This record gives sequence, C-alpha cells and structure tokens, in this order.
Amino acid sequence: MSTNNRELTTANMDDRVRFHLERELGFSLQSFPSLGIDIRESSKRTDEPGNRLLIHCVADGGGALVTGIPSVISAITPAIQNMSIYELFSPLGIAELRQTLQPDDREKLFDEPGFDYTITNEGDFRPAKTLHMPVALMKADIPPDQFDRRMSERRRPTPENFVWAFDCYREDQKVAGTVIIWGDDPDIAEFGVTTEEKYRGQGYGLAVVSAATQWILEQGAVPSYGAFASNIPSLRLARRLGFTLTYLTIRA
Repeated sequence: MSTNNRELTTANMDDRVRFHLERELGFSLQSFPSLGIDIRESSKRTDEPGNRLLIHCVADGGGALVTGIPSVISAITPAIQNMSIYELFSPLGIAELRQTLQPDDREKLFDEPGFDYTITNEGDFRPAKTLHMPVALMKADIPPDQFDRRMSERRRPTPENFVWAFDCYREDQKVAGTVIIWGDDPDIAEFGVTTEEKYRGQGYGLAVVSAATQWILEQGAVPSYGAFASNIPSLRLARRLGFTLTYLTIRA
C-alpha cells in the first residue's frame, strides 16, 4: 500500500478518534508507517502494569506503531522488527512478545489482539429491536462497593446526569446484562459488556450495548467498543449495530 493511500485513510478519520489515538500513543497519526512496523519509546507509556506496551494498527492503514517504555522496547525489538503486520497481530506475534517480556509484563499482555470498533456518524447506527428494556444507572444508583460499575470515576468530572452503566433485568429482577461506560477523553466513550453465562444468546447483551451506544451518540460523543479477536459473538454484535472496525490493539 502506498503512503498516499495511507494518508488518505487517516485524513478521512474522524477528528475525535484521531485525537484519542494520538493521545494514547503520544505521536501524530501521520507517524504510522506506510508499511511494516515502527517501534518507538513514548512518554505516554509508564511503568504502570498494562501501560508499558501499546501497539496499534489502524484498519486499512498499512502499518503498525509500537510504543513502550525503554526496557520493554529494548526487549521486544529484536523479535518483532522484521515481522509483517499479519505476523505481529497473530498467535505468532503474541508468542514472540510473551517470550521476550519480563514475567510481570507477560501477565498483562493480551492473549490475542483486540478489535476496536467505533461509530462516528449517528446515521450509521442501527438500534436493536428487542423486548428487553435496559435501565440507565447514574452515580447515585451504583453502590460504592461495586467497583466494576464505577469505571466512570476515572473520567474527567462528569455532570449529574451522566450515565455510568446500563443494566438489563430478567423478570425475576436478576441482572442478565450490563454495559459499563468509561474513558479519559471527553469525546470518546469506551464501554464493555458483561452478560450472565446462563442468559447468553437471549438478546440481553445486544439490548444494553444498543442502549449505551444510542445514549453516547446523543451526547455528541463517539462510542468505542472493543473485543478480542476470538470473541465472535461480541464482534458480530458490534457489526450488527453499525460499528466499523477502526484499529487493532495489543497491550501489556
């Protein structure tokens, strides 16, 4: 793929997504190589577990940008510098990273690449048609000890009417599906979905993701939904609602 094609792809990217990626990486999006893998130290990477290594590949962008702290970059460079994008974002790439990383870094390494989807145009959203009625939860609705639902505490200060999560209940009032909303950028809202295993396949996950997506779009923000490559139900759910694959991620 030529550099011109790559520049055309990134030039058409929504500015909110562009800012989010540049903020995460610490580099301009134009830093992505037209081909191959570019490996760099970044001030955005810290010694905090889970933030020592970040690899992004923009969908249809042609190359990947690897950022990390100096010790991680030094360890992984010999193993991956001559890889192709396809090798890096494959079981081979994960295995090579795992072999070169220190034990505490291996623990945080993704087991497989993550697929990150976004909707930047409200007209692309296809709301789910379901009988389930998700319930919006604000800060006051979530007990302090439910740390997993209070991810929005990591966001910048939020207004009183900010929705932190959506729950979907069964007739017995048991929670069957939950979406938790978080993110550091005001224009990007990331969220994750959890469904009770015995209730899966009944549309609860679809209902809460659809509700969260609609609410985020109504706020003028970009919903960002990620799932691992092998999580086929989640990937299908994203595509069904109109999400588009935006970039791939490996983190440690």
